[in-house]
Amino acid sequence: MPDKTASLEAIITEIRQQSDTEIESIRQAATREQVQIEQRARSEAEKIRSGIINKARQNSEQIRKRSAAQANLEIKKLNLQSHLLISAEIRRQFEKKLLELRQSPEYAQLLRELIAEGIVGLGTDNILLSAGDREQTVLNDNLQKEIETAFNSHVHLSLESKVLGEPGIILYSADKRRRFDNRLTRYAQRLFEKQQWQIMQKFSENNSKG
Repeated sequence: MPDKTASLEAIITEIRQQSDTEIESIRQAATREQVQIEQRARSEAEKIRSGIINKARQNSEQIRKRSAAQANLEIKKLNLQSHLLISAEIRRQFEKKLLELRQSPEYAQLLRELIAEGIVGLGTDNILLSAGDREQTVLNDNLQKEIETAFNSHVHLSLESKVLGEPGIILYSADKRRRFDNRLTRYAQRLFEKQQWQIMQKFSENNSKG
């Protein structure tokens, strides 16, 4: 008859061996799983880190582009402001020269040209002249006759007694429906707009020489 105690011990030993084997297998599986988890974690961390770096690079590039665009815009603004300031200063100086010329004997020649320009612009024969105080003095009968003669006496000029409140002259058709404005400020503006590019170039050349 078999020894029951020996048989029981053999079963217990077999169970322990199986348990140990199972435990070892579980432990190894857990170790492998832990390694895989750590690897996945490192991989995810690397992806996140790379994403952050790429995002930072993209942001940095966008900021750089925005900064460059902003700088270009500021340069354009400064160039425009400089151009406007220079233009305003040139025009101011030009108007100042005109006012100085207005007080000189040579002003009669300019006034003759202002009136002749207005006559051509109006395209009519009978013209009323509204003139400033200085122009009223310069525009005597002889000067009017000279201008009329230059147009083969087809033009008749009449000087209004009322003094124009600004330097220069305004020419009207007889019915006053049309006018040609040659006040000095308007004349300066028109002349400056017409020759602005040449004036700016000349101004820049003079500045570079100075």
